[in-house]
Formats: sequence, structure tokens, C-alpha cells
Amino acid sequence: MFDFKNRDFDVLLLGLVLIVAGIGVVAVYNSSSIYSLETYNNSMRFLKFHVIYLLVGITAMVTLMHVKPSFVRKLVYPGYLLGLALLVIVLLPEIGKEVGGGRRWISVWGFSFQPSEFCKYMLVIYMAHFLFKKEDKMDSFWIGIFSPLLAGGAYVGLILAGPDLGTSFLVLAILFIMLFVGGAKLRHLLSIGIGAVGLLVLAIIKEGYRMERIMSFLDPWKDPLGSGYQAVQSFMAFGIGGIYGSGLGNSSQKLLFLPQAHTDFIFSIIGEEFGFVGVITLIVLFLMILGRCVRISMRAEDPFSRYMVFGFTALITLQAALNMGVAVGLFPTTGLTLPLVSYGGSSLVSTLAAFGIILSVSRFSAEE
Repeated sequence: MFDFKNRDFDVLLLGLVLIVAGIGVVAVYNSSSIYSLETYNNSMRFLKFHVIYLLVGITAMVTLMHVKPSFVRKLVYPGYLLGLALLVIVLLPEIGKEVGGGRRWISVWGFSFQPSEFCKYMLVIYMAHFLFKKEDKMDSFWIGIFSPLLAGGAYVGLILAGPDLGTSFLVLAILFIMLFVGGAKLRHLLSIGIGAVGLLVLAIIKEGYRMERIMSFLDPWKDPLGSGYQAVQSFMAFGIGGIYGSGLGNSSQKLLFLPQAHTDFIFSIIGEEFGFVGVITLIVLFLMILGRCVRISMRAEDPFSRYMVFGFTALITLQAALNMGVAVGLFPTTGLTLPLVSYGGSSLVSTLAAFGIILSVSRFSAEE
């Protein structure tokens, strides 16, 4: 299970992850201090929790660095079933904690965690195992498409019942990406994809608030003080930041003008305080992380590790792109955090744990 021998690992990836996480600590405090002071009479409340989550996440990352990928593969089915159970449990009124109209959190010993944040990585591990076992049968519709989508669809459906459309879309997209890379026929994916998009459209139309998000995305200035308020305030943050930014701690949008400034829209505050230069720097850091992870995936000798690292990389990269895209108006509001940067214990711990497994593959790939 564990191997603490002195093995080479991707030091640059570890450094990049810690740098981005460090930027997150600064950004969380800057964006949350005023809101925290007004709401809890403690400007450092969110910072304290974020640092605790970060330490837990780093501990998980360092621990998982020393776990052999072969042992992770042994936990595929228990992990999948555990994820399924958590997604069911969180929907129970007696257990699931309802916040903002969504039942997505479970409270344990005073701490709340979001099962879907961990379950999306569990599903990637399951898919990596599936692709590894069925690599030579992926051109079959029933084996290469129907079977994995049935397993993944259970996760997507339960997450959507939360309701959490953003995470549902993210998980569904990763499923299709992994199947495509694993060798599934494009025509099969397109036929199922059209149906999946149709179901998502129905899910949007069914709920009035989702349609409101779409309309405010198309024209936020039509109702700048109502449904378009968040998007307009985000645009203003980038406009104020300009090229070089207003300076560290000098954000005006964090003065309760921009809702969820420390979670979904933390990228906007970074854009305001550090400007275009700061935004590009953060994007470059994420691209460097992407490059290192792709390198690890390509060098992994065992297909399971290769698919797993690819899936983790695609998930983290796509989530970051969607979060940034929402902030600048490219996508409607999704409710997705910016990995390693946004406030949110479940997101931070699960992402760092995923990087721990990626670093483990970088250590053990030669042996595997």
C-alpha cells in the first residue's frame, strides 16, 4: 500500500500546486474579509477555515503521494459504491443540509462537506479502471458507451437532483472526454451526447431560476440590479483592475458589491487587484500544471494510471476554465469553484488529494 522509499517525483508540479494554493490563501482573505466582518464580526473567519482545509488537503496529498497506484485500483468498486451512497444520503432531508435551495452538504462534527466534490474524482478512478479493462472492446456500443454511461449516469442524476447543474455538466463532460480518449466511436458519443444535451436543456427549462441565469448571461445589462447583477459587478471588477490592477487589498468590489466574491467569483477580485497581468499569470500557472500532468499521464506505463491522471487533469482544467469563463461572461453561472484558489473545503481537499495521486503516478510509473 505505502512506499516511503526515496523516489523521484515531479517536484515542479508540486511547487506549482503549492504556489497556486498560496495565491488562493491571499485571494480568499482579500475577497472575504469585509463580508466576514459584516456577517460574523470576524474578518479572518474564512481565512482560518481555509488554512485548516489547506493543511488537511496538503496532508492528504503528501500521504497519497506514497500510495501505489495499484492499491488505488483495488479500491475502484468500494470507492464507486461509497460515492453512490454519499450522493443518495445527501438528498435525505434528515441528513442533507439545505443551503440556498440546494441539498448538497452533509454536516459532521460541526464541519460541512460536499459529497459531489469527492465523488467526481471517484468516478474518474472508476472510469480509468473501466477503460483499462475494456480497452480492446471500446468500439462496441453496449460495452464502450452504454455500460460506462449507465454507471456515470447514476452519479450525474443524483448530483442533478441536488440540484447542482454545474457539477452535473462537468461530470458528464469528463465522462464523454474519457470515453473518447479511451477509444469509443465518435458517432456513438455524438448520438448519446445529443440526447444528454436535450436532457440538460429540459432541466434548465423546468426550473425558472436556471432560465433566469441563461437570460441574464445573454444580456446581463438588461437587469443590472436584478438577475444580471452578479455578472455586471464581475465585469466592473475586471474593468477597474485594468492592466496592472488596483493593488493588493484595494478591491472595491469586495465591499459587498460582488456576491460570492470569495467562492465562485474570486477570479474577478484577482482581476481587479492584480489586473490583466495578474489574470494572465494565474492562467499561465494553470497551463503549466496542465502541461506537467499531461507529461505524467503520457509517461505512465500502466493504462489505468494513464487514464486516471488524464481524467483528473481534464476535470481540474475544465473546472478552472468554466469558473474563469463565468467571471468574464463567456458562460452562464455554474456555481463551480476555481480549483486550489476559491474558498471551499470540499473542493480544496479533494483537488489536493487528486494531485497527490497524480504525484504518486509520477513516483511509481517506472515500477508499474
